[in-house]
Amino acid sequence: MTSRQAAQLLRQAGHEVEVLAPPGRPPLRLPPAVTRVHPLPAYGADPWGWLDAASKVLHAEGHDVLIPTGEQVAVLARADVGGTTLAAHLAVPRFASLERVQDKVSAGVTLTEIGLPQPEASVVSSAEALRQIADPPMYVKLPIGTASNGVFPITRREELLRLADNLEAQGVFAGGGRVLVQEPVRGPVVSVQSVFDHGRLVAMHAYVHVVPGSRGGAAAKRGLVLAVLREHITLLGAHIGWHGALSMDGILTDDGPVWIDVNPRLVEPTNAALSGVDLLGALIEVSLGRSPASVPTAQSGATTHQFLQGLLGAGERGRAAVLRELWHATVRRGAYRDSTEELLSVRREPRTIPALLALTTGLLAAPGWTLRRALRDADRNTLAPHTWRQIRAGAPPT
Repeated sequence: MTSRQAAQLLRQAGHEVEVLAPPGRPPLRLPPAVTRVHPLPAYGADPWGWLDAASKVLHAEGHDVLIPTGEQVAVLARADVGGTTLAAHLAVPRFASLERVQDKVSAGVTLTEIGLPQPEASVVSSAEALRQIADPPMYVKLPIGTASNGVFPITRREELLRLADNLEAQGVFAGGGRVLVQEPVRGPVVSVQSVFDHGRLVAMHAYVHVVPGSRGGAAAKRGLVLAVLREHITLLGAHIGWHGALSMDGILTDDGPVWIDVNPRLVEPTNAALSGVDLLGALIEVSLGRSPASVPTAQSGATTHQFLQGLLGAGERGRAAVLRELWHATVRRGAYRDSTEELLSVRREPRTIPALLALTTGLLAAPGWTLRRALRDADRNTLAPHTWRQIRAGAPPT
């Protein structure tokens, strides 16, 4: 979804947009903003193969900028592109900086160092220790996981015991493996997006998740202007000398934000753009080494939604929720009232109608199977634990 939004915004700004993608048909047709697709190995399965192919495309085709819209930044940072010709085309942090926030355990340590608030938490290094944790509710989080993969909400002790058995069987604790256990915090989810130039904040935007979507995403958002959010993201980026895009998720409590996740990447930039903050423009300037001036914070926030996120999120709750979502979208009630679509417009992209109809029919007929199938291809480009191990091991010998 970030890739689609970025492509549309870049095209509107007058850029020519091409895409690096694994072979296979995407869940939705590519937007008209994309002029060409370059097939690459799936990042999740072969990060070093992805990097080699991406480098060849960039050199051969004469592109100006490479924008990682997912966690491809991990292999780019590990490859230490600063001394290569790739350095003139993208903004990535030092790998030492990335390691401090890439996994959830390390991110928790880093946030603690600068005093940013987090939920009460503990790090557990064995299945037996997990079984002995205090009674739920709680969240158990694997160190590596994207889009809420590896995040387990636990409400009953039976669920905790079953999860401990499963994680032990999967070898999660082998070789010093750990998991993070966090207590739940009440309040709306808030996301902060930013762009840094070697530790200096260049651009920043925040929004509240008005309606939850699929796998921790937001089906509806409202831009948020709150000084403390800028202060916290500025502290984090400066502390680790960040370069490029950086995002944080938290819970907005009566006492302020409590941070639950850090994402070393760009996240869905359309709400920021409609609120008056050009994150992509700032990222391009940083990628080209131009040290841009800081972009002013938005004075007010836009209200936006993503029908596809809403539909997938409703599918996780069952057929009745899917029907309600369809009705609200049709009559523009609930999250759709006085709100702007971020992701797609069937008026501008009528070719997406068959795919949306097929997805809707599948969610009504067999929600579980349809969700697994719809999200399967997306997972091919995520940073899974085995992908992270390959990256940390370094490039394979040629």
